[in-house]
Amino acid sequence: MNDIYEKFAFDYDEFGSIENYLGDEKNFFDRIFRKHNVRTILDCACGTGQHLYMLSQLGYRVWGSDHSFSMLDVAKKNLQQKGQTIPLHQCDFRYLENTFNLCFDAIVCLTTSLPHLHSDDDLLMAVKSMKNRLNNGGLLVFTSGTTHYNLTLPPIEVVINREDFSRIFVKEHNTHLQTIHVLDLYHSPQRLEHNQYDIVYRILLDNDYRSLLLQAGFSDIQVYGNYDMSPYDQNSQRLIVTANNY
Repeated sequence: MNDIYEKFAFDYDEFGSIENYLGDEKNFFDRIFRKHNVRTILDCACGTGQHLYMLSQLGYRVWGSDHSFSMLDVAKKNLQQKGQTIPLHQCDFRYLENTFNLCFDAIVCLTTSLPHLHSDDDLLMAVKSMKNRLNNGGLLVFTSGTTHYNLTLPPIEVVINREDFSRIFVKEHNTHLQTIHVLDLYHSPQRLEHNQYDIVYRILLDNDYRSLLLQAGFSDIQVYGNYDMSPYDQNSQRLIVTANNY
């Protein structure tokens, strides 16, 4: 995979600092991890460290990995500023075993990270790699913003609109792929520039995740439409998937 975040990583947190996660998201993870007696967690697409920080604040032992060196640079800085020392590793999540020789109680792959892979073979390879790094009975969690409902929304979305900065998504999709053109517009005396980043996702919906996880050997697959654990349906604005390694 190319590092599409090589430059974007350093402005990524215009979305918000790493402690700005939703309370219901925090409660969801704590509830589900306590239910499954989770103590150790790998975030295998940790980005700038938001979920590492959240999970460490909840008392879990966490490790982070990401394909992007730039994302890891930002994550290290963010976590250091919060007084957190968390192991970080550069790693393609198709090959977790090349970096990690230990297994975890849970692995998370969040914020529409898995769909950066586009082929069936790569997707299955990644999910099998995650399974191989889970303890027996371990839990795998995916979250995604690609849902049946969200694919029907207007193609232009103003995500951030501050006095000094705007972030706009321009979205297009076909049957299998969705492209999000991220337009960053800085408009202040201190910074006047614009950047564009193009992110292409494989469209994975509820039945796609079920099929993929079953092929990889997971069981007890649950698909939720929100952090309140409501069932996923055609009107859901989130897609959250959990599966057990039995």
